[in-house]
Amino acid sequence: MSHHCHDEHSHSHGGDEHEHDHSDDITPALQFSLYQHINFDEVTTLNEAVYGSGKAVVKKTWAERLQPEPELQSDVDEQLLVNIPFTGQVKLHSILLRTSDSDSAPKTLKVIINRDDVDFGVAEETDGTQTFELSRTAEVQELPVRRARFNAVRRLTLFFPDNFGDGEEDVTRISYIGFKGEWMALGRAPANIIYEAAANPGDHKIKGTSVNQMGSGIGGHGPAPPGYCPMSRPRAAAGTRSTYHTSSSHPNLIKSSSVQINKHMHLLRPSSTSPTTNTLPRAAVPPTTTHSSTLPYTQCRTVKSGWSTLPTRGAKPHRFNQVTSGLPAPTTGPAAALKRKERTTPVRAGVLAVKKGMTVFMGRTGARIPCTVLQLDRVQTVLNKTKHKHGYWAVQVGMGERNPGNVTAPLLGYFEAKGIPPKEVLAEFRVRDERGLLPVGVQLMPDWFHVGQRVDVRSNSRGMGFAGGMKRHGFSGQEASHGNSLNHRTIGSAGPSQGSGSRVLPGKKMPGRMGNQRVTIQNLPVLMVDNELGIVVVKGCVAGPKGAVVKIQDACKKPPPSDEFIEKTRKLLEERFPEAEAHLQAARERHLELKQARREKRIEELMAGGMKPASEQEMDAIEQIIAADAMKETTEHAPAQF
Repeated sequence: MSHHCHDEHSHSHGGDEHEHDHSDDITPALQFSLYQHINFDEVTTLNEAVYGSGKAVVKKTWAERLQPEPELQSDVDEQLLVNIPFTGQVKLHSILLRTSDSDSAPKTLKVIINRDDVDFGVAEETDGTQTFELSRTAEVQELPVRRARFNAVRRLTLFFPDNFGDGEEDVTRISYIGFKGEWMALGRAPANIIYEAAANPGDHKIKGTSVNQMGSGIGGHGPAPPGYCPMSRPRAAAGTRSTYHTSSSHPNLIKSSSVQINKHMHLLRPSSTSPTTNTLPRAAVPPTTTHSSTLPYTQCRTVKSGWSTLPTRGAKPHRFNQVTSGLPAPTTGPAAALKRKERTTPVRAGVLAVKKGMTVFMGRTGARIPCTVLQLDRVQTVLNKTKHKHGYWAVQVGMGERNPGNVTAPLLGYFEAKGIPPKEVLAEFRVRDERGLLPVGVQLMPDWFHVGQRVDVRSNSRGMGFAGGMKRHGFSGQEASHGNSLNHRTIGSAGPSQGSGSRVLPGKKMPGRMGNQRVTIQNLPVLMVDNELGIVVVKGCVAGPKGAVVKIQDACKKPPPSDEFIEKTRKLLEERFPEAEAHLQAARERHLELKQARREKRIEELMAGGMKPASEQEMDAIEQIIAADAMKETTEHAPAQF
């Protein structure tokens, strides 16, 4: 009778000569499972909603992988950190995860190996051994690892920085965590046990007590405390040898060294596998009573043991684009990038202006403040971009006007569909969310900003043409005399020779075109706004020559304008342009009508008939304009009267 026993799979066949291998019947997840080699007592989880739920999920077997309970849920935010030690050294092949198909499923997994000091701050600053992009599915996901990096794993840290909620879902859920790989016992030094025929009790005395380590079967006669009885192993059968485990860990988890003893004897110390009935009194137990063949475990001052040099989560100030505990890791996707830039993206859109020049602003005390005058020229909103359609929130703004004869047909159709004349300059301003979107066709005036507000001004600097190294980069030049001929302003050597390759290294400062680069001047205070003149006066200088086009937007490194001011500007836009939406809808319908006429080649016939107003009110307004023009023309051509 031969038996084949596997994990969760066992059967037998009759017959003495019936033997074959059933390795193909075993599920690969069970055949290479590392479940029995996980040190469950040391599993820790940070930011778990229910204490011990992370350990319970790791304790799930392969057969229990589809059970909904227990489930690991995050507490404060969507981040989770699970620290899983092994009882030995493993060669990790893959990680098994089961989450869900909802927004609470984790989106990114960062794996860190062989570190016991990992908390959220360390996990975000560390690159990690490998990073995975997870799927939103209720099935078990198998994540193959790079085996060259995971061939000697003793401790595994799983960091889940975000989920598919994109900041809207604060709870991350995980229902199963498993591992596939090969387990290897840690290298241990062989233990030598010496049998003494006539032992000296003084050599076996426990330091700090009057108790010796000798059993009564060896001849030890030292005094023993009340209730102390040395444990003994059962006698081995005839012809067999006893085995003594030198490790204090469980024998099924760590392979222990064995020593052969030919005589029946009492052990010097109770075995870790035999039940202990009588032990030393509490006062007589020494600080260290086990002798392992490996180095003793040294406790580290980590978050797990209650020590941390980092402040509490959320206490650190949020810098401009620094990865903190509240931001996802930089290795994640576009949604995480928008989340990281949320604090540095302005709430409102900006405007386009023309640099008119610099002047002096006089204060009440007579202080002369240098300032720059920026003029707005028919600035209108042209397009709104949404996250669902374009991937981010933005407002497209146009300035000035162009002759329609100098505009291409596709661009004419683009403006025609919005009921806006062709613009000279188009620019895009990113906003934080849908609150920054504006109605299409409204005109932004200088009172879009207020005095005292900080703004960022971006423009192209003056172009200096081709410049040498001394002017472009501030090089000191060559020697003025002493053998120098016609090389006073040259840069000298441009690169190394044989050692680093005979080439010019990238980024070398050399002569070239100077200026005409995008320059942003940040945090300029607004000194004056005037709707009649259409100007915004800011303190300081702005890059570019007179007539340069500049972009003005709320400062990204300063707090945004107050909610009261933002609401006030929105109400002003609604009062100035109450029919913006209706005008846009009418322009779209008119554009479709003209587009169909062009396809049918009826555009000449349509234009010959003239453009007809949509209502009687518009007809009356047009008649008034025609009458006013006729009166003006008559007045200009009338003879002068003296």
